[in-house]
Amino acid sequence: MPAWLVGGAAARAGIGDACRTVTHRLSLADSGPFPRQNPASGSAEALLLAIMKYPGLDVLKYVIHAKEYHVHEERRDGASPARRTRERRWRTCSAAVAGMVVLAAGSSGCATVLAQHKIATTTHGSILQGSGTSEGGTGSLGKLSSALNGKGSKANAAGTLAGVGNGVMFGGDVPLAAEQGALGRKLAVVRVYDRLGQSFQSRLVDNFMAQGTTILMSLDTFPGGTPYSAIAAGQQDATITAFLESMNSSAIRYRLPAIYFTFEHEANVAANHAGLGTSAQFIAAWDHIHQIAVSHHLLWNQGGRIHFALILTHFFYNNGQAINWWPGANEVDIVAADGYNTGGCRTARKNHSGFSNGVTPPESPTSLFTGVVHFAATHGGLPVFIAEWGSVAYSNPSVRVTWIQQMLSFIQANPSVHAALYWDSEVPPCNYIVNNSPSSLSALAGVAQAPLMQGRPA
Repeated sequence: MPAWLVGGAAARAGIGDACRTVTHRLSLADSGPFPRQNPASGSAEALLLAIMKYPGLDVLKYVIHAKEYHVHEERRDGASPARRTRERRWRTCSAAVAGMVVLAAGSSGCATVLAQHKIATTTHGSILQGSGTSEGGTGSLGKLSSALNGKGSKANAAGTLAGVGNGVMFGGDVPLAAEQGALGRKLAVVRVYDRLGQSFQSRLVDNFMAQGTTILMSLDTFPGGTPYSAIAAGQQDATITAFLESMNSSAIRYRLPAIYFTFEHEANVAANHAGLGTSAQFIAAWDHIHQIAVSHHLLWNQGGRIHFALILTHFFYNNGQAINWWPGANEVDIVAADGYNTGGCRTARKNHSGFSNGVTPPESPTSLFTGVVHFAATHGGLPVFIAEWGSVAYSNPSVRVTWIQQMLSFIQANPSVHAALYWDSEVPPCNYIVNNSPSSLSALAGVAQAPLMQGRPA
């Protein structure tokens, strides 16, 4: 699985200088980058940005990777083995119990902003704190509301924990921001990926935030970089503190009520994190970083703006292994998943065979993301972000169009989902780019413009 990082895209479509995205790839086995131009980008407009070794350049880093797995239904609850005997640090959070509204489905098919998506985010009270060890069956999606409202659940404060108001946030990666005109709106949230040691601030990030777009930021170490044990031991405290303080101060400067942080996104993917440590060591590192944020009063419930989101691949939520990477509900505000309809491209890559369009039946959003919804419901009643989602194209364009529309239906059916970010990029031969397909881009615009998807940081 291609994994690592690269310098990438610049501001365009109202977010800075006019230039197009260049997608890069950095193989773990090689020392240099191998750029690959986004097919949607005109070569005359393409701007190739140097990768990290040129500190004078304002670059945005983002990970190119693929997450293609077959889903099977197996669930497991309970605390991470690494944490069952550990003393917990509990926190007090602000919230208010919001009333639940029963909605009658209209015949128009128009999305409705559910009451659960409109929970007030500025009222104050106390939250019943989950411990990350709550038990419960997986049940059906129709039973999630009862699971979320159980004693010890954070569901009534889900809007506050998510930092989202007035619906679900629609967003994507940096390349998708180039299509804001075609989408008919600005992105509410943009996915950004940084390496440990890099600065949070850049011209591109500032441009996004200045237009009212918040950031979902990954701060990742990498194979050969700082291991989890060293982070837990405090060896990167100064660097991490500066990064988190910069995030928080930027959100305040641009009047964004919420900004999102994750450490080591997709830590469960072994190939991307080789040599960094075990899942227990990851949890210890997460604990330490979270405590830095607590100590500096940077969290949303301390007067700061930062929300912590755990991001794993969808497969680990579906097969029960996410619990091994679970820091606990007292250190996670949002449970998030990355998942894709790969259409057989991963098999083609493994077999070194040609691939241009999907050849296997689409894997529905329900199949991909039901696991993360259930995990969040049974581990503190936490809100959910779909941090990356996408589909390869098919020879019949209507297949991907239908799949994109199914994503909106999935979000409508699951009020614990508070954000969905489309990944408009590729890891050859897996190409999830929609801006070169008018029908797919139009379908995505339909999702972006749906009344339910007008959520904003709150």
